[in-house]
Amino acid sequence: MATATLEYVPSDTSSAKPFVVHFTNGNLNHSLNKKLNKKIKFAYYQWADHEDVRKKHRKTLLYVCMCSRMTMKSRINNGIVSILFPKIVWYVLGVYNSTTKVMKMYDTEIVTLQPKVLVDASLNSVEEDQESKPVLSFTEKNNLLTEAFGSDKRKRALASRLKNKVDKVDGVTEQYSYIPPFNADATTAAEVYVFDEIITPIEFDILQKTSLEFQNTNSEKVKEWRAQHRFPEYILQHLEVMPVNPTKRLHQSCCLLYLSYMMKLYHLTYKDLKRKDPLIEVPDVIKNRLFSLFSIEKGKSRAIPRRLKDKLVSYILVLALIIDDYSLEYSVILKDLGMAASRLKFHLKAIGCVVNSTRRLPGKRKAGDVLEPQRQMASLQVPLPPDFVMKVARQ
Repeated sequence: MATATLEYVPSDTSSAKPFVVHFTNGNLNHSLNKKLNKKIKFAYYQWADHEDVRKKHRKTLLYVCMCSRMTMKSRINNGIVSILFPKIVWYVLGVYNSTTKVMKMYDTEIVTLQPKVLVDASLNSVEEDQESKPVLSFTEKNNLLTEAFGSDKRKRALASRLKNKVDKVDGVTEQYSYIPPFNADATTAAEVYVFDEIITPIEFDILQKTSLEFQNTNSEKVKEWRAQHRFPEYILQHLEVMPVNPTKRLHQSCCLLYLSYMMKLYHLTYKDLKRKDPLIEVPDVIKNRLFSLFSIEKGKSRAIPRRLKDKLVSYILVLALIIDDYSLEYSVILKDLGMAASRLKFHLKAIGCVVNSTRRLPGKRKAGDVLEPQRQMASLQVPLPPDFVMKVARQ
């Protein structure tokens, strides 16, 4: 067993003691620093005013560690024991000489170094001027903390919550996606919602190729799909009365196919969302956008919370309005969505629609008269109500 002679070296008050450093954010990688030819510099600061008795023995010594990537600093920290019992705590550092077999013992300090957060110098004036510093609410402070230090899940939740908010800044309305982006100053119904915000140009190019089945459909094919329950009734009814004009027929086919994709997503169950590919028939570009807009990642699968499902309903209804030239008979799509009538009316009003029902003309019915079903209509009319933006903000 190796032995060594211990030799205590008294500290010199004119020079700094050796110190033992602990890094809070990890250990030093000496091999990597050597490979990259990077050196770490340590600096030691203490009070220079030795004439002041109070400062001469004050234990507010500052240690700084500098490298190319960050700066770290710390004041002396001898641990909780030194705070409670300062007279009985004494740290020494041993330096062993393998040639002479002598270990020299030096008085030392235990130092914990933490990364220094660098602040832009341009912000100093703001910090000094307390009157100009904005007063943040508890929620705003919590949001800033989440953005800086929150987990990925909390950051996604924060981003989604901020997207569902409508702020008015300098008279400009910033719109977020509980409903599609809209033009509150539109002069025609077609100007309220931009088609490219519902179906992007890239998606529309893909739909032109994948909607050939809709473009070439006929009444027999529609009957077959209805028997197979392949598509919602709203889509099947529109496929029965497709435009003859090739351009309009193409546009209608693309819209109906995209609407079918959104309705498939709407009807996915919790079990469906746990599958590897719950929308296997949907082209990848469209699928990825639908998932990013209307779902959140949950482990290895996805989930559609209530707020995003409501958002999906808004997009479905806006596209249906576009298909029906901004006057929608919504009784069929109500059944397709399996939603309560009061809830659907709420969504229709949220996107700016005027909702009403056509009633039978007053008078006595004659024998053999067939009572026509009540038509449930929703139309997008301009100008939008003056309080429309505020109603959206409260959704």
